[in-house]
Amino acid sequence: MTSLRKQTTLSNGLTIVTETVDTVRSVALGIWVRAGSRYEPEPLAGISHFLEHTVFKGTKNRSTFEIASSLESVGGHLNAFTTKEYTCYHARFLSEYLEEAVDVLSDLLLHPTFPSAEIEREKSVVLDELRDSKDVPEELAFDTFEQFLYPDNSIGKPILGNETSINGFTPEALTAYLDKNYSPENTIIVAAGFVDHEALVKLIEERYDRPGSGANDFEAIEASSYVPGKEIRTKDIQQSHLITGLPIFSVFDERRYDIAVLNSILSGGMSSRLFQNIREAHGVAYQIFSFVNLYRDTGSFGVYLATDPTKRDLAVELTLTELEKMVKDPVSAAELEMVKAQYKSGIVMGDESMERRMMRLGRQQIYYGENIGLDKFLKKIEAIDVERIQVLARELFNPDKFFTSILEPANAV
Repeated sequence: MTSLRKQTTLSNGLTIVTETVDTVRSVALGIWVRAGSRYEPEPLAGISHFLEHTVFKGTKNRSTFEIASSLESVGGHLNAFTTKEYTCYHARFLSEYLEEAVDVLSDLLLHPTFPSAEIEREKSVVLDELRDSKDVPEELAFDTFEQFLYPDNSIGKPILGNETSINGFTPEALTAYLDKNYSPENTIIVAAGFVDHEALVKLIEERYDRPGSGANDFEAIEASSYVPGKEIRTKDIQQSHLITGLPIFSVFDERRYDIAVLNSILSGGMSSRLFQNIREAHGVAYQIFSFVNLYRDTGSFGVYLATDPTKRDLAVELTLTELEKMVKDPVSAAELEMVKAQYKSGIVMGDESMERRMMRLGRQQIYYGENIGLDKFLKKIEAIDVERIQVLARELFNPDKFFTSILEPANAV
């Protein structure tokens, strides 16, 4: 599979990136905007996500149904998602429908009408989504964990917002938020697949004419605001859901490669340490995994598990023992090589999907303003050795620095 990557920045600050792959006939196209829940003031909590929903409710040129059928009618699909630091509107289609895809995506972000009746209906939908998330113990546990890691900062708040803020959204508030945050300087258009770069640039120049309004800003994390400890909350559930971990470095830290491999050692599959030693050997947790979230100015590492309340303390003890092993005993060269091979294979095979390739390119552009080629990325992983893994484990895995968030059955306390 051969590919050619090109990048153009227009005079208004809009960046267009393509990776042309001549062995496929489809295209994955995404419009990425540096606007997520951490950019929201408290009264507008959840507006990034709500905006992502409501641009699909009608534009000056299309009805809700016409938006939905625009690409579906030719076998493609259109969707969007919101994170804490960006929002992505994306489409997948045959290359011959590039103009239609650019046209509808541009229309969504440049000409939404925010009909009042549709907004009121969508409030009910998003409120149901919010309530559903509170019924899922795992989601509730993660929301609680980040609230305590990042107190009094929007990055610690749920992406969906809260009932008060959602009920207060108006067409005027949505329009103002879009005009302020969806500027060309904050927007990157990425395409991967059988796409001609110059043709895409021309289509964008003809359609995406939003004027510049400057880069977005957000409230940075104060490292001193974090306090280790433990918080127990109760809910009408059957199992204990627990997360233990701590804040770590940002997405710009070179150790991001090391933490990715370290995380894979702990939780990279059924052969990983947490799965084998907590679930298989001791049978104290059906679901257990470690995770890493990296943001612009901070990050988090943690371990999540769900277990019977009577086994909770044992599960935590065993988990901390596994982390302690990584501090005291170097990972064997054989295990490290196996994990690196698994990790690299996942990246390479994922790149064979045009949609996943576009997502990787988009995330890199959002954070780094450039793309890290696959060969360079793989060399970064290959360079990680036993000593680097142990140095990082020693730095991070101090239980005295951990915060533990527990969601417990009400009758277990």
